[in-house]
Amino acid sequence: MLQCSSVWSRKTLCCLVVVTVIVCGWVCPARAATTTVTLSAGSVRARVNGRVTTMLVPPILDGPSQQMLVPIGFMGRQFGYALTSVQQGLGLELTRGQDSLVVSVGSRDARLGSGRLGLAVPPKGLLGEVLVAASDVQVLLHLRVAPGVDGAMMFSETVPDREVGAAIDADAVTYETRREQVYMQTVDFDIVRIDLTGKGIRVVSCQSIGGLGTGRYPSAFVDSLKPLAMMNATPFNLQTHIMSGSVQDQGIPVYYSGTYVSTIGIAPDNVPFYVEGTARAVVQLNTGKNLTVSRINQAPAAPDSQTLSLFTNYYNGGLSVGTNELLVVVSGGQIITVMSGRYFTPRTLAAGQVALYARYPDTVTLLRTASTAEVRSFVGDRDCTGCTFLQCGPVVVKSGKPFIDYARYKDISRASKLGSRAFLGMDDRGHLYFIVTPAKVRLQFGDVSVALARLGLFTNVVTLDGGASTTLYYKGQYIIKGTRALTNVLCVPSS
Repeated sequence: MLQCSSVWSRKTLCCLVVVTVIVCGWVCPARAATTTVTLSAGSVRARVNGRVTTMLVPPILDGPSQQMLVPIGFMGRQFGYALTSVQQGLGLELTRGQDSLVVSVGSRDARLGSGRLGLAVPPKGLLGEVLVAASDVQVLLHLRVAPGVDGAMMFSETVPDREVGAAIDADAVTYETRREQVYMQTVDFDIVRIDLTGKGIRVVSCQSIGGLGTGRYPSAFVDSLKPLAMMNATPFNLQTHIMSGSVQDQGIPVYYSGTYVSTIGIAPDNVPFYVEGTARAVVQLNTGKNLTVSRINQAPAAPDSQTLSLFTNYYNGGLSVGTNELLVVVSGGQIITVMSGRYFTPRTLAAGQVALYARYPDTVTLLRTASTAEVRSFVGDRDCTGCTFLQCGPVVVKSGKPFIDYARYKDISRASKLGSRAFLGMDDRGHLYFIVTPAKVRLQFGDVSVALARLGLFTNVVTLDGGASTTLYYKGQYIIKGTRALTNVLCVPSS
């Protein structure tokens, strides 16, 4: 499965990265099919959409964790997964479409797609079944969980029928090829122009549902999203699948390191902008106090740190919140959950929710007395609250002119490597540009900067990743298809 965020409303979809747009016009309401499974500890009788079904192995209550362990094989079948026994019967593989996962008896390490997920409780095995903690099943199978009657638990999933809205102006997304001289070679630049003022046009940022450290191949994104246009969005400063820069999607930070940002973003009024400066996040409490965020979807700050750690459902680990520590869940600015002395899995957060984790006593006290918390972000002097941006670079075109200043970028040796390249561009007329060149070029000497500026199309252009990641898809076909799994993509949905 892919985790997708409309860059205009992360509250309704979920997670990565550069563009935002209001969904204009009327869209036909989608029908939806809901599957609900109700289980009780110790009972082999389950209710599936109200009908009684008998299981081979009943759910059990795990003493140490006080969690219900449920038969994931039975659950998977109810929600359309195919099952395969692995590891001589000590594990199960569940697959559904592009989704796949493997759980093993006694192992806290589950495979989720191409990544790994730490489980809250080691699974148990019985009669070929694998019993998994309810909180882990919720994350692995992407289910909603609610309490039932007499200690029962209800697991549900709603799958909407895909219906194409009539308000999409597909002509607002166009493609052309421009040819320019780059050093001693003639290079073709493939360019998709997206008119952000077009009726119904929006750009979404999508990450692999596996979370940090995982990737999906381009075809998995295309099959799921059915895009009008799509390109790889991995930041240039990348040594692994884990993003090394600051990524913020419609005001919801996805990954943040407080490094220098020089990037293209989209403001809440749907106007693209270029911004430079050090990125930082602050949480404003209704008590009038401000708390600094130092870690976003990374290992929590040390116990003696007075700053907050922030988590979204893109973080694939878990947190043991101490009895003297505090974790709160924020939804729409309201603090809806407060917890201490418990284990918390950020993957259980709903789309648009964030978790704030305080460990220092004074910070815990400040957070505990608040009822609302607003995450505000800044890049340099610019207030980027509600905006979308990602930390990338190098900048190759600035204010319409070639620009080369590599000193501030990490891993700059990559600029001298030959390879295909991907870029994100903008102009001052509300257009965003996906730009790739399949030709093997270097950035180091500025030849690409000169060539892109010479085209006269862009006010600003920033570099994304290249090489085997370079991907551009346009209205049913690949212009260039990457051979590497992608952490995230930028996409113009077709509906």
